[in-house]
Amino acid sequence: MSLDANRPRIPLFFAIGLGLSVLMAALKAVAAGLAEAYLYSIPWVGGFLRSIELAEISNWLVFALLGSGIGAATFYLPDRWNIWAKMGLLLAVSPFVFSASYMMQQHLWIQRVATRADISYDEAHNLTIAFLEREAGNGGFFGFYPFSTEVSELPTQRQDLESEQRGNPNKMLTQELSSYNDPKADIVAYVFERVGWLIRFMYMALATLTGLIYYFKGQEWADNRRRTSLEANPEAKIKPKPPRKNNPPL
Repeated sequence: MSLDANRPRIPLFFAIGLGLSVLMAALKAVAAGLAEAYLYSIPWVGGFLRSIELAEISNWLVFALLGSGIGAATFYLPDRWNIWAKMGLLLAVSPFVFSASYMMQQHLWIQRVATRADISYDEAHNLTIAFLEREAGNGGFFGFYPFSTEVSELPTQRQDLESEQRGNPNKMLTQELSSYNDPKADIVAYVFERVGWLIRFMYMALATLTGLIYYFKGQEWADNRRRTSLEANPEAKIKPKPPRKNNPPL
C-alpha cells in the first residue's frame, strides 16, 4: 500500500501515538516490577539501588521510542500544522508514561501490605489510602508520589500504617540535624531532605531531553519521506483548479 503525502490521516496519527504511549507505559511498569523483584531485593545493595531508583534508567529507552515514534507519525499530519500542534500529543502523553513505573510501585506496595497483614488487596488498598491521607494529604497516586520521594522504605506493617503517632523517619532526622546550631548540619539536613526530589528531577530531565531529541529525529524522517513521496509523484504538487463557470450574458 503506497503512502500519499498529500492525504493527511489525522486519526491514524493519534492511533499510533496513543497506542505507542500505552505500550511504553507498560514497558516502564514491567521494568519497575522486575527491578522490585530482582534488583531491590539483593542484600546490602538493594536498598541503595532502590534509593536511586535505578529502574528509572529505562526512561532513556522508553522516551527514545516514544519520541521517535510520534515524530515519525507526523508524516500523516497536514503540512499546515505548526510545530506545537504536532508536538501536542507527545507533551500530553509524556506525564502518563513517566508515572507508569510509580503506579506500579504503588500497586506492589499494596500487595506487600496485603501479604504482610494477611488481608485482601481491597482491604490493603483502603489501609494505604487512610495512611497516605494522614501523611501526605491525598490517598491516591498524588499522595503516594510525593510521600515515596520522602522515605527510603515504605511501611508494610499494619500497625505502622494504622498508627497515628508514627513519624516520618527522614523528617525526624532532618529536624534533628537542623536543631544543631551548625551551618554544616543545616546544609546536610537541606540536602538530605531534598535528595529524593533531586533524583526524580534528574530522571524527569532525562525523559524530557530524550523524548524531544528523538521526536525531532522522527519528524525529520517524516519530512524527508514526505519530500521523497512528492518528488516521486510530481503531478501531486499541482492541484487541479476547478473549472471556471461562464457568466451568463446580460
